[in-house]
Amino acid sequence: MRKNQYLRGFSISPGQSHAHKLILLELLAVKRQLANYLALREQLEADNVILRDAEYVKAHVGISTETLYRLQRDGYICVAKRERNKRYYRDVDVDRLRNSYRGL
Repeated sequence: MRKNQYLRGFSISPGQSHAHKLILLELLAVKRQLANYLALREQLEADNVILRDAEYVKAHVGISTETLYRLQRDGYICVAKRERNKRYYRDVDVDRLRNSYRGL
């Protein structure tokens, strides 16, 4: 299934109730996240990208496990790959997070 098919078919009309509008807005946000994830997967398959595990990210940025989970949940860093209960992040994303988190 192509990534563009996930983004089609949802629009908000004026006649819908407030709850329907909120649900559709949340669905659109999830679909945007899915499209970003699919684009990241395609890039990982095409390029030779350096991946770092969560322990490296925590040591390099200087944060705890809970902070890493919170930053991941809030969208500051994206998991590039999951394998054997380990999370891997792109080296570029780790450096960007360190610079923005530390104010460098």
